[in-house]
Amino acid sequence: MKKLLIMVTAFFAITAVIGFTKPVKAAEKSAQTTICIIFDDGVNSSLTARQAKSQTDLSNWMDKDLVRVFARYAKSGYQAKLIEKRSDFTSGPNDYLLNVKITEYLPGSKAARIIVGYGAGGVTLKIHYELFADGTRSILNKDDSTYSGREWINAARKLNQNIAEAVTAKIGVK
Repeated sequence: MKKLLIMVTAFFAITAVIGFTKPVKAAEKSAQTTICIIFDDGVNSSLTARQAKSQTDLSNWMDKDLVRVFARYAKSGYQAKLIEKRSDFTSGPNDYLLNVKITEYLPGSKAARIIVGYGAGGVTLKIHYELFADGTRSILNKDDSTYSGREWINAARKLNQNIAEAVTAKIGVK
């Protein structure tokens, strides 16, 4: 009976030590490299007030979602955070600046999506993003777009995932 009690105690002690040390190492690793994100909603004078509001709302959702998408890549060794303007970026050896701009947003027709289906009335979303090392040297420059026969959230999420995958492939943090 004493042997069993000792073995169970040892098992829980080892499990506790492993459980507490692994997350700490992951947190230390994720703090090594930071990607600062500036998100431009692309609103200009050619848009109507309604279009500008839609595009601003999309941008406000998309920038926060991009940080959430990057959080899934934390085990790759970096973290992401939003900044308001380029002057908020402080360059460091493992810091990157990511500029994302919505270049075109066509919300489509919700009625057509509901009534017709089959991709009718779909959402078109185009973006441009550029990744800078040291805040000045461009290492990734890409235009991306998507079309979704579903809601705008699906299109925005797809582009955010594309950005995260491209950045992860480019900086290669392990």
